[in-house]
Order: sequence, then C-alpha cells, then structure tokens
Amino acid sequence: MAQTTTNKVKIDAKSVIEELKTPGLIILGIIGGSMTGKMIDKVIKVDETKTGFDVKKMVKPLVQITAGVGGAIFLKDKNLKLVASGVAATGIASSVKVFLKKDLLQGISQFAGLGNSQEQSYTQVFKEPLNLEIAPYNPKLPILTGGQELVEIPIETEEVSGVDLGAYQEIKEVEIL
Repeated sequence: MAQTTTNKVKIDAKSVIEELKTPGLIILGIIGGSMTGKMIDKVIKVDETKTGFDVKKMVKPLVQITAGVGGAIFLKDKNLKLVASGVAATGIASSVKVFLKKDLLQGISQFAGLGNSQEQSYTQVFKEPLNLEIAPYNPKLPILTGGQELVEIPIETEEVSGVDLGAYQEIKEVEIL
C-alpha cells in the first residue's frame, strides 16, 4: 500500500502581506503619478479648446513615462521599482488621454481625499442633450359640410370585376424578392 503525501499550504499574515505588497506598491505609484500629473497641469497651462496637435499636451505624459521608466531601470530597491512602474503607467494613461481623448484614470487622484477636492464637471464627460422633437404634421384639409352628397365608390367583387375601372388591371399574384 503506497502512502500519498499532501502538501498543505500555510497561510499566515506575513505571506498575505507579501502577496498584497506588489499590487499595492504599483497602485501607490499610480496615485503618485496622477498627483504629479495634476501639478504639471497647474504649471503648464494647456488650451483644451485649441484644435489640432499641441506640444504642451505631451509634456505631462513624457515626464511621467521618463520618471517611471528611469526609476524602474536605475533604482536598486525592488519596492521602489514597483512604485516607479506605477508612475510609468500613469504616463501611458496620460498619453492615451492626449491621443484618444479618453481619461483612463479619471478620479483616481481624488481617491481617499488626495488631490483636488473640487467636483468634476459632468459637461466634460457628456454632451448637451439633443432636441429630437419633430414638429407635428397638420395638413390643411377642406372642411366638409352637411350639404354635399357623398358618392359611393363601387367595391370590386367577382361580379363587378373589371367593370368601370378604366385602365386598371387586376393583379392575381405578386412576387416579392
């Protein structure tokens, strides 16, 4: 009789914290990069109404990506490299916003009371509603008076088929393609 061995996984607080540390440090880098981007926006004023490509719009993503990639390459500590990766991620998200006009990290800097506490304007997200109302159709029809005599039009039956219909032809079958 062969004896099987089972490996029991030991779960303790230290192993759970170690597993949560990696995504936590990346999220910390994303929050820090987002707050840094807000400061860059305050220093370098970008005209959002300007059409076409504006070089000022690329400053924030370039600074964030350069700081994040540079930190991930040159820093020795594994934890700081993870934070730098989060900063680089915000740079990528900022460049997506510049080119595609969609903000992937909208509201992340307000997470847990960080960053700007002013309410976001929903007019930036939604367009003004369109008025799709159609004007009512009121044709000007003549008013019928009681003094006119109504004329009865004969209904085509088998007995009256083709009688007094003039140039009209009777259609027996219609094929719809």
